[in-house]
Amino acid sequence: MSAIRRFMAAIDGVSGLGAAFLKAKGGFKARLAAVLGAAAGQRNAFAVLRFAQPRLGLGVNLVKPYPAARSLLLTTAADFREVIARQADFEVVYGPRMRKLTGGRDFFLGLQDGPHYRRDTAAMRAIVQPDDLEPVLAMARAEAAAALQGEEVDLPPMLSARIPARMVQDYFGVAMEREQLIADATLLFHYLFSDLGADPKVEAEAMAAKDRVNAAIDASVATAGPETLLGRAVAAGQAGEAAFDADGVRANIIGILIGAIPTLSKAACFAIDELLRRPAELAKVRALAAAGDEAGVAGYLWEALRFNPISPILYRRTPADVRLGGDDVLAGTMVLASNLSAMFDEQAVPNPNAFRAPRPWETYALWGEGLHLCWGDRINQAILPAMLTPLLAKPGLRALAPPDGEGTPFPRHYRLRFEA
Repeated sequence: MSAIRRFMAAIDGVSGLGAAFLKAKGGFKARLAAVLGAAAGQRNAFAVLRFAQPRLGLGVNLVKPYPAARSLLLTTAADFREVIARQADFEVVYGPRMRKLTGGRDFFLGLQDGPHYRRDTAAMRAIVQPDDLEPVLAMARAEAAAALQGEEVDLPPMLSARIPARMVQDYFGVAMEREQLIADATLLFHYLFSDLGADPKVEAEAMAAKDRVNAAIDASVATAGPETLLGRAVAAGQAGEAAFDADGVRANIIGILIGAIPTLSKAACFAIDELLRRPAELAKVRALAAAGDEAGVAGYLWEALRFNPISPILYRRTPADVRLGGDDVLAGTMVLASNLSAMFDEQAVPNPNAFRAPRPWETYALWGEGLHLCWGDRINQAILPAMLTPLLAKPGLRALAPPDGEGTPFPRHYRLRFEA
């Protein structure tokens, strides 16, 4: 039965790819790029691969910033979960670039499990207090209400990037001009995770950005109060916490800062974009938003991001020869484990092509998994509904233009209109 389900999904995938290719404009390469660059095209391609070649070996490394001899694309939920769980066999690769941003200090995102990783993650957890989220969420709701006074909103600069930037300023404790903070955090995230071609221009921009951000962190140490993560980290370091010596404070704060702004803003834009493609679901979530039901809205946001996640693939590298299922995976393989494909695997997700809100949380793989689950996962789950519920409550919500990254993977503009 499972083989039949995958076969039928593959047939639908081929049909969807063909229809999208015919609608696309330009020559063959331009059409192919347009189809596979869209989330719908990726979903269809992964459906074909789950049936025909669920473990697709490629003789080239597709993640140029991090050395590897070859690539292996994995499309089933079982393989995705196994790779993420076996962190010793499938290592994170971000360490070298992360150290360039911190001046040589490791940040736990680029570390494997071990004493250093456990020390730093425990220290970061220790400076977070149970009631920290409430003022952050109150700020998000107030900023959203202020941004939506007229009949139009440009989502990133007015809401989806602005609110996380204020969180970095007020809660993380980094005093930096807001527009520059947004721009620099996005450059740093792009350099670490999305610069698959190892573009020298991206690296040069990131090096300038890290100098500005590190200088802002250093300058903020003297004024960061006990209500901020920076202030608490400094105090912990003064009390002898090795994770928060001077270099550790800088490394850990820039590490969480990098992930806070571009990921939340992109997720907000992608979730709204997906909901606007679905009038029936948009009407349902609008009713929940109009009633102030943030928990209800959240279910629609996570389901929208299942269809259109901010990244379709997580990548890891094998330090030694390993076995995956019945196959050998050689040392030096860049393993591309698709979270997007896993969330649509017919063997793991009931009726995956149906938009069902809410689904069980374990259905989703939106901000990493396992040992390297995003540090801000709990913040993301709370702040996205808080800042988007006021927008989704607006009647007549529609896009004036698609999300525009101005040549980058991160939306810089997404202009929406609604009835006042």
